[in-house]
Amino acid sequence: MLLNLDTSIIWKLNAVAARFPSLSRFVHFVGSNELFQGGVIFVAAVWWLWFKDETSSEERKRSNQEIIIGILVGCLLGVLAKRVLTHVLPFRTRPVFATELHLTSLFQLPAGLDRRTSFPSDHATLVFSLATGFFFRSRWIGTWALLYAILVVCFPRVFLGYHYPSDILVGGLVGAGAACLANLPIVRRTFYRPVLAWQVQYPALFYMYLFLLTYQIATLFSDLRVLLGSLLHLG
Repeated sequence: MLLNLDTSIIWKLNAVAARFPSLSRFVHFVGSNELFQGGVIFVAAVWWLWFKDETSSEERKRSNQEIIIGILVGCLLGVLAKRVLTHVLPFRTRPVFATELHLTSLFQLPAGLDRRTSFPSDHATLVFSLATGFFFRSRWIGTWALLYAILVVCFPRVFLGYHYPSDILVGGLVGAGAACLANLPIVRRTFYRPVLAWQVQYPALFYMYLFLLTYQIATLFSDLRVLLGSLLHLG
């Protein structure tokens, strides 16, 4: 039943894409621009929130920074869980490459897209983990982040045939679950407070590693994936 619903939605969206080329070009622009599709906007929000409470009390500042670390850890857990699922689940061809669907492709497709499984969506996993994490810091910011994740990141990927709706749904659930796990109060107290103590003792090292981590998140770990793929190929 879910597969039939997936197929039905994809067909309808593809018909809309063929009928309204101007809309298709706009969605393709948003869906192919790394500024919108990567984690750049979310990472910018992370850095803003990190320094936003400079004038707050030390206790509140520490609590908010624990949450931000939890947001980043949740993102890592979500991406790791997604990679595990990718290796244990059967390969799923992306809709735009599924010959039985007879979809009309109006644009040049990203290189290597056909070699990557459709299920679950790595984009959805990452942005939903970040958006869910923002809810622990601010309901208002979390709401806007969730809307951005759905409308700007995930919808274009379904509209363009890169993913089935169920790819997005499962990826989003994996990301949201990882964010909730990483932000449990006992997890924050046990693991993140020592990290903040390290920040006070060795600020230069701390911010160097924080920058590297957020850079990888902003680029969807693309450089790291290429590096690991090359190492595995050499092995």
